[in-house]
Amino acid sequence: MNELLQALTTADKICKQANTHYVKAAQLEQQGNTLAESIKKAKTKWIIVGVVIWAIGSFIGRVFVGIPVVGTVISAVFSIGSIYLGYRVGSTRYKKEQESVNSEIAKLQAQIEKEKGYAQQIFDDHVEELAFLPVDYWYPMATEYLMKVIQAKRANTLGEAIDKFEEQLHRWKIEEANAQMIAQQQQQTAHLASIKTSS
Repeated sequence: MNELLQALTTADKICKQANTHYVKAAQLEQQGNTLAESIKKAKTKWIIVGVVIWAIGSFIGRVFVGIPVVGTVISAVFSIGSIYLGYRVGSTRYKKEQESVNSEIAKLQAQIEKEKGYAQQIFDDHVEELAFLPVDYWYPMATEYLMKVIQAKRANTLGEAIDKFEEQLHRWKIEEANAQMIAQQQQQTAHLASIKTSS
């Protein structure tokens, strides 16, 4: 049993070391998602800027309408010019911002691949030390639980420890599903109560 516990302790350290890189990759992916969302907001912002430029130009053009003969021409030039200027400014600034964000996303993607590569390299370097453990359990929550079960003498073999982990994992999933169901029912009850008080 001491050999198994020692092997699980080593596996736990290896998995936690690799997991730090996976966590970093997940954080970088979240940053990429945030940047992608910012592009959508930037498009709206630059459309609004373009419309404002057009409105200001059109307003200035209307000032010249009162001038005989050339006033209408000047007004039309201002209106058409402001439409073009508004489109040009808005689309140009949006494209520059989009290129900048896409460049940042590409850099993040490279960092994500690098972090995942580091994690994979850790596993590759320690494959012999992890060979006793099925690949499905090469993550910190599993190795830590298996280690604790063996330490507490609730299991004598790896197979027994894995069975206990699977049972616990099943309980956690049921608890999570129940918690979601309770939260949903509480929301429905609150909604019904608000409908009842408003009528």
